[in-house]
Amino acid sequence: MVPVTPANAATLWELLQEPDLRDYQDLPDVDRAAFVRIVGGRPTRFGPGSIGRFEWLLHYVGNGNEPLGWVSLRIAEASRAGAEIGYSVVRQHRSKGIATEAVAALIDEGFRRARLQEIRAYCLPENLSSRAVLRHNGFEDRGTLTRGATVQGKPVDVILHALDRQRWSSMIKTSPAAIRS
Repeated sequence: MVPVTPANAATLWELLQEPDLRDYQDLPDVDRAAFVRIVGGRPTRFGPGSIGRFEWLLHYVGNGNEPLGWVSLRIAEASRAGAEIGYSVVRQHRSKGIATEAVAALIDEGFRRARLQEIRAYCLPENLSSRAVLRHNGFEDRGTLTRGATVQGKPVDVILHALDRQRWSSMIKTSPAAIRS
C-alpha cells in the first residue's frame, strides 16, 4: 500500500477511469488536474485525531508500476472515533484475495495508528464479492439503508457494515494470520 499524494494522484485518477469501477461506487467525475488539486488539499498526517480522506494505491510487492486498486479511509470531523472504508480492485486482479488483504491491513492501521473505535462500510446488496471481503474481515451487517448512497447519479440502497475495535482485537488474538490471508 502506497499513500496517495499529489505526486502519484494521476495514477489513481487513471485507475478511477476504469468503467466497471463505477458499477458499485460513486467516483469523482473530475479531470486529472482537478483530481490532483483535490488530493493536494487532503491531510497528510494519518494518526490519532486525524480527519479527512486518506487513500492508498495497491501494488504487488516488488512491482510498484502496475496499480491493482486502492483503499481509503474517510474520518469525519464530527466523529473522529469512526471512519468509513472504501476499496476496489481492477477487474484483471479480482478474486485473488487482494481486496481482503488490503482491507485487513487498513483496518489494522485504522485501529492501531489512528486509534479508531469503529470502521463502517456501505455496500450495494448485489455486490456479493465486496460483501464477502467485509465478512471475511469481521464486519457485521447492520441493515439496509434505503437510498443510502448515490451511484452513477442515482440513489441506491446500501447495506451498512460495521466493525468495532474490540471485535477486531479478538479476531487478531484468535487468528493473527487472518489479516494476512
